[in-house]
Formats: sequence, structure tokens, C-alpha cells
Amino acid sequence: MKEYKLLYRCYGLLDAKSIQLLLQSFNIKSNAYQESAGVALGLTVGGLGSANIYVKNEDFDNAMKVITMLENGQLEMPEIEHEDQSFVDEELDQLDLAEDDDN
Repeated sequence: MKEYKLLYRCYGLLDAKSIQLLLQSFNIKSNAYQESAGVALGLTVGGLGSANIYVKNEDFDNAMKVITMLENGQLEMPEIEHEDQSFVDEELDQLDLAEDDDN
């Protein structure tokens, strides 16, 4: 594991896997590990509940930039305002009707 470096510590494997997928979207490979006792007991806090994300040494700086952008909210999607919300509501109503017809 000497070629890998600890990048981030998360609350549980679900958080770690989410961040791992984020890193993957930036073409950064990573590994996520959680203590097996924490997994077996379903812990998400404390030493047994935390999950660690490791990246290769050569990817560490780029991965850290992604983590910094994540923590600063720079990766959030902007809110999209619909000009005609009634059109969206009508589409949802049609979906509900289509599902009822199958029964």
C-alpha cells in the first residue's frame, strides 16, 4: 500500500463509495476501505465506522483538488427554474395515469 496515500476519511462506506464515484468521474482511481467489524455491526461513526479513501501517490494532488471543490460547494448543480411548471405537472399526472392503466 506504499504506492497509495490516504486521501479522505468518511462516515461509513456509503459516503466513501459516493466520493469514490466522484473521483472516478475525474478519471482518478481510488480504493475505499472500512474496518470489517464496523461493516458487520453497521457502524458509521467512530474508528470502526469510518471509511478511508486511498489514491495513488501520483493522483493525490488532483484528488485533493476535487475534495477541496466538493467541500467548498463548487461541484453543486445550479437550480434550474422551469418557465412553465404546469407543463411538468401535466407530464407527472400522465405518468400516474399510465401506471394505473396497467393494473
